[in-house]
Amino acid sequence: MSTLQVGHARRCVTPPLGIKMSGYGQRTEGAQEVHDDLFVDAVALQAEGTTLLLLAYDLISFNNDLAAEIKGAISAKTGLSPEQMLLNTSHTHAGPRVSAYRDEGVDSGYRSRVGEESAAAAVAALADFAPAEFSCGHAPLDIGCNRREHTPDGVILGHNPDGPTLKEVTVWRFARQDAPDVVLFSLPMHGTTLGGQNLTLSAEWMGAAKAHLEADLPDTRAVFLQGCGADQDPYYSKVNGVRGTFEEVEQHGRDAATSVEAALQNLRPLNPLPIRTARRDVVLPAKEDAAKTRELALRGWRLGDAILLTLGAEAFVEFALFGRAQSPCAETLVLGYSDGNIGYLCTPEVYEEGGYEANTTGVAPEGEKITKAAMQEMLQELWA
Repeated sequence: MSTLQVGHARRCVTPPLGIKMSGYGQRTEGAQEVHDDLFVDAVALQAEGTTLLLLAYDLISFNNDLAAEIKGAISAKTGLSPEQMLLNTSHTHAGPRVSAYRDEGVDSGYRSRVGEESAAAAVAALADFAPAEFSCGHAPLDIGCNRREHTPDGVILGHNPDGPTLKEVTVWRFARQDAPDVVLFSLPMHGTTLGGQNLTLSAEWMGAAKAHLEADLPDTRAVFLQGCGADQDPYYSKVNGVRGTFEEVEQHGRDAATSVEAALQNLRPLNPLPIRTARRDVVLPAKEDAAKTRELALRGWRLGDAILLTLGAEAFVEFALFGRAQSPCAETLVLGYSDGNIGYLCTPEVYEEGGYEANTTGVAPEGEKITKAAMQEMLQELWA
């Protein structure tokens, strides 16, 4: 009988100081210091003659071109096809610009380095295989909420405790024989504790959570996967117009690690086989011109009793809630910010309410219905 093999490796992708940062349009100065290093984690899975590679980055997002470039670099070093890979970015707003932002360019040298380190991590992960048992769990986690705050003057980016949200961390553990466990954990939540005034590089609360977990559990390799957090922001203070502190980043990370550790105490063993994959490039109508389209990367992996579904967009949390509700399997994890990112993927109500996401999305309101139909089809295909 085939046994699931799992490998892990990590490489540093901290950029040089002075690099332009991403996430806040008003921030034009380069990074001035490093608070904590940024990394790429590679997780390799193999069973039944199938090899898959998941890479998780402490970076904001990739456009389609950069995602293809990175996968090409990995293919050249490993022989794996791009179809065997998934890329997920944490969406830290305290990191460097890696894809084109508005009309400004990127550091081509750093961009190339991300591809090189990704390939190095992939090669190392493929050399790190060990037999693994698979289990999943959940635990409550409240470090933020819906950010679409309704005011008399319209919707602003703030805090809306009554809006749709998912205050729960999802944990997938691969308990390996004679090797550190690999723990994937996910929450749909922006990496925006810190505001646009911050010029210090950081993996944000997600990186702090990984660090706390590995300090508490030395025989664990923690990997964060960003969910559908487009309309979710962490809690933060605001003093004299300055948003957030590193103390709050650390506290969010500590709280997240505590919740992950609670989930690890109540895991449900799952069968990781069979392994199946599915992919679709979903054509969505563009908001600015009905004759134009946006292509959404929709990908799916099935590991026996569990399904991982990824959207190549900054998707609202409603898409994760929908995927979980529609899934026929015991465990379903829906991620955004995966592979190429086409920008905000909103619900129809958002266009009527207005606000930042409605003003900046390039996808027409019909995109939600088309995307959800494709998600349903993919879930059924993976489970068939």
